[in-house]
Amino acid sequence: MKLSNLRSGNVIGALFVALVLVGCAGAPQVKSFTVNPVKVEKGSPEKSFWRDQVTYPFAVKYTKAKDSKGIVWEVAYMDEYYGLNPHPKVLVLIHGKGAFGAYFGHVMKVALENGFRVIVPDLPHFGKSIPGNLDKPLSRSLQDTREVLYDIIVKQLGVKEATYLGHSLGGQWVLGYALTYPGAVEKIILESSAGLEEYPTIIKMGDKELLLFDESQKDMKSWEIVWGDRLKQGLMQDEEYWRNFAYFRHKNPKTGKIEPAKTGFFINDTEYAKYFTEIRIALNYGNKREHYNYCAEDARDLYSLGVEVRREDPGSLNKRIKNIKVPIFLTYGDKDPIIPTPLSSKSNLRWELIKPFYDDLKKAGNPPLVKIYSGAGHFIHTDFPELYSQDVVSFVLQSKASGPLEDVDGYKSPEIKLPEDVQSFLNQFKKDMLTYDIKKISMHYAADFKQDGYDRKAFLEVLSKTVNFITKYEIKLTRFEVFKNNSAIVLIDGSVDLGSMTVPFADRSLMIKENGVWKWYGNQK
Repeated sequence: MKLSNLRSGNVIGALFVALVLVGCAGAPQVKSFTVNPVKVEKGSPEKSFWRDQVTYPFAVKYTKAKDSKGIVWEVAYMDEYYGLNPHPKVLVLIHGKGAFGAYFGHVMKVALENGFRVIVPDLPHFGKSIPGNLDKPLSRSLQDTREVLYDIIVKQLGVKEATYLGHSLGGQWVLGYALTYPGAVEKIILESSAGLEEYPTIIKMGDKELLLFDESQKDMKSWEIVWGDRLKQGLMQDEEYWRNFAYFRHKNPKTGKIEPAKTGFFINDTEYAKYFTEIRIALNYGNKREHYNYCAEDARDLYSLGVEVRREDPGSLNKRIKNIKVPIFLTYGDKDPIIPTPLSSKSNLRWELIKPFYDDLKKAGNPPLVKIYSGAGHFIHTDFPELYSQDVVSFVLQSKASGPLEDVDGYKSPEIKLPEDVQSFLNQFKKDMLTYDIKKISMHYAADFKQDGYDRKAFLEVLSKTVNFITKYEIKLTRFEVFKNNSAIVLIDGSVDLGSMTVPFADRSLMIKENGVWKWYGNQK
């Protein structure tokens, strides 16, 4: 080989190596690591369900910390880092109500691959933080848990600043944490977050008033007077219920058939969707005390959420969100069946929830980044684990996310102008509903009315038992279109404000012109 050719080959080789090194310059230096296979076993009720029967994706550590009331809590947490940077980005993941940190397993994996340190606690009375706190009060507040985790994350683990991601209840938890400890939060990621709505302290039930989120309910006995049925329902949710509910199904009480449902958790049957579902089922067969505490705190935290965001409270968490100064990434699934919640009086995710949140923060000089995930429900990180995890990493590193992102400034009111005869029908129906006269009300339902498997007679029987609880009847239609080229049948969507709560119309609800008069037609399922 000629010297010139050898030199030429060396130059080309050197260039190739240089290009490879340049291409990898931004890649994190991370040691190899293994994710534990997540699993759950139906073990002996005498054992601890959470400690002995549930495997998390990474090793679980335990520590103790005290809240401002002087109660010492044991907290289970995962804390992993495989990078070489002595000062890595830190990501803290806060789970939702009735959940546990392990369902963030894929987000953890991707964040660790990108050189982050990742800390994932189980809130007291959830997950592996149940067994060590069986003697602790179920009446603990979200603020109590914020104090405990601040002690652990900032004081014990030495993490002075981190990005905090909160899912569902965890989103409201993070908002409150950022307002309490602003110096500890570098960025915020909100997934299907609670906290953007406000709830009434009192609702009217006919001629009675129910204290829904009253300060007196900090005591468990007072709380159970209002919320006890919710706890009983949680304890009765068996394996069949969870195999259906988790994937948007339910058993029709009249026919016994399994049918699609409006509410559920998982749209896509991914690894951590399966894991969550199997844990919730196996819990029913495990340690009875742990099962009770889990269900009790799951029910109790409806109150814990609501008491922080009461409409009548001038210092509610919702009213203080505009004081948060750090970057925020707000994310929802476009098929989320849980947010907005019925008690909030809001029904449109974009217009009534996201826009006010965005506008308040924009006025304060901190407009959030907003993304709605098409085809995702309430659990975006399990419905689309890779996409969501990559967006989390991108936001932590660059305050960016993959498109398309929401143009919140360009949002327009979804309300529509209805034909005069339709508006007249709705006005008369409202008047008759508020008379509570079931005979008058029934005149507005078509002869062939069917709603989610109920025929006209069965539906009106249910309505007659509940109509007295209605104190208001305001319909907001956001969709009104001809159905199957038949001008006498229209497809509608929207919600109804009943005074104590706002409820959405059933999927594919219809109205029909019967003998020249508009009537409700159900959804014909």
